[in-house]
Amino acid sequence: MLVEQADTHGHGALPRRFRGAGTECRVGRDFDCDIVVDDEYAAPQHALLTLLEDGRVRVQDLGTRNGTRVDGDRVPADGGAVIEQGEVIVGRTRFRIRTRHTPTGPERIFQRDFVRRHRTVLAVAGVSACIAFGGFMQWLDAPALMLRGITTAALLALAVIATWTGLWALVSKLNQGRWEVRTHAAIASSGAALCAWEYWLAGPLAFATQWSVFVRLGVAAAGTVALAALYLHLRKATRYGRRTALALAGAATLVIGAIAWIVTVGVEDTDVNRVILGPEVRLGAKRMVPNRDIADYLAGVDDLRLAAGRQRQKSLLDAPLADADD
Repeated sequence: MLVEQADTHGHGALPRRFRGAGTECRVGRDFDCDIVVDDEYAAPQHALLTLLEDGRVRVQDLGTRNGTRVDGDRVPADGGAVIEQGEVIVGRTRFRIRTRHTPTGPERIFQRDFVRRHRTVLAVAGVSACIAFGGFMQWLDAPALMLRGITTAALLALAVIATWTGLWALVSKLNQGRWEVRTHAAIASSGAALCAWEYWLAGPLAFATQWSVFVRLGVAAAGTVALAALYLHLRKATRYGRRTALALAGAATLVIGAIAWIVTVGVEDTDVNRVILGPEVRLGAKRMVPNRDIADYLAGVDDLRLAAGRQRQKSLLDAPLADADD
């Protein structure tokens, strides 16, 4: 049997091999144990591992208060547990047990994915695109000191990318044992550049075509890029599977989107240049006559004047005006 202690990152370390049927391995804090652990939650004589004739291993608890666990299940105090492979927990220390019955998988092909293979190029291109976006926005604002504004925007973009990359690199170091600075820098800078440029381009495109749907498409594209970037960060920095990483990335994207929406609404409410549009007014369709010459238009005025005079005379005959002296 092969007994290896798992380190803080989950990797196997300090492997020890035991041969021969009936070979015993004691685990505990006592110096007389075959494997000595520096764990205050482990007993001096905590567990006994015995290699059986059929190649399996019997795990026994030596009457401890915290007990011994195999793959999360507590070992019975009377007879122990017989395993072919598994994880044995002594106190807070984990051991991996392998025997001749443990299947050995084929050799894994060493192949780097696209991000890891081109991480340097992606990092440089992403950082350059973020700096270009910051400078472009300053140019649109047309500040009095153009060089100062562009420099400030570039430094701000670098600071944000460096902080975000450093946090994920620290998470990667704690979980994987590697910093992966260039990988996280490539993911962070490329994702930020794509989100910024896609969201901005949606505005001019919607204005040029008068289709507001492009604004929604820009928001959806930015959200998709953010989801992909967070998913890649989690896959590179943690040991989560694809489904767990995708679920966490989706939840984080929703939270970030909600925060961005709240901030946007707050900024719009305090913007003095904001115009609140009323209800949409649609004029009814009226049939208009074609334009005519003014002489043709006034041709019937004399006839109308005569007809009006006759009507007035008739009304006076039917109802004469009262005499002023009366």
